Amino acid sequence: MTLEIALKRSLFLPHFAQKGEDKTPPSGMKRIHWVGDKEPAQPGQDQNHGGKRKENKPNKREAPSVRDVRGYRELSSIMLGEVSEAHKYFANQLLPSPYPAWLATNYFCMMNLLHKRGRPPAMFGRVRTCYPSDGYIQNIQEMEIYFPQKDKAPDVVLIHADDISQDPHKPVQSYCMRVKFLASEEDIADFDEYENLFLEQGLLPEFERGYIDLLDMNEQNHSTLPWFYVIGSRWFASVPDTFRVDVREQLGKLIRWNKLIFNYHPESLPNEVKSLNRELGYKHGFTDIVLIEPETPHQTSQIVASTFEKIFFT
Repeated sequence: MTLEIALKRSLFLPHFAQKGEDKTPPSGMKRIHWVGDKEPAQPGQDQNHGGKRKENKPNKREAPSVRDVRGYRELSSIMLGEVSEAHKYFANQLLPSPYPAWLATNYFCMMNLLHKRGRPPAMFGRVRTCYPSDGYIQNIQEMEIYFPQKDKAPDVVLIHADDISQDPHKPVQSYCMRVKFLASEEDIADFDEYENLFLEQGLLPEFERGYIDLLDMNEQNHSTLPWFYVIGSRWFASVPDTFRVDVREQLGKLIRWNKLIFNYHPESLPNEVKSLNRELGYKHGFTDIVLIEPETPHQTSQIVASTFEKIFFT
């Protein structure tokens, strides 16, 4: 049996708002919860004050989370429905990795399992480690993957080589978390030699120079948008004056929809190129929201990766 991937955003996944009063690194992170039927925050509303999370009563039909003596979640305790739910946590957030059949730490993967009664036909998760090394599935003897959970930290599942189907018609697929870049030509050039910094963290940048897609987003389609945006100050400066107000308004909507925006602002930029905090009127100590401003590709990859780690393991 083959599972068709249907990745959808979890409505219970912890998120983080950017708050000026929190000075611990990465700067300005406070935990909030995404609630599925919560109305988007209104202009000026503190992002940390969303609707209360609904109580989730245990599903009596769910199998118990059985663990072996080492603490691994046993495959026999995982139901097919749980695997489907794990997919739904990441709707529209995963892109096929540049090396589709290659597994590496921090990458997500979907693999078919050999048929055995009492366990799911396929497994989805995020790679923790592989033995003997990261690489193609045919070479892996054992691997640990993080199996995402709806309301708690992920379980660790041990997968043996003889658990995995090697059917060439049902190949393993690896994925990276997408990170949307709204970037100028200069920004893209800055990151051109640093893609591996993101791939090592299981992140895959998507660069876009235009602003039309941003203007087209609305209440109906925003749930399909990425969680993470890196927006260059030079990109915003390149937006024509006739569209500047509309773009500024759309960026405010992204924040109200709990998207995480990081403003790429190299220290060497001239004074006339303003940061997004200045453009949007955010200021540490005076506004609830303050955007993080990485200055280099290395800082950007570290900050985005550490933010996703907080989300994934909470």
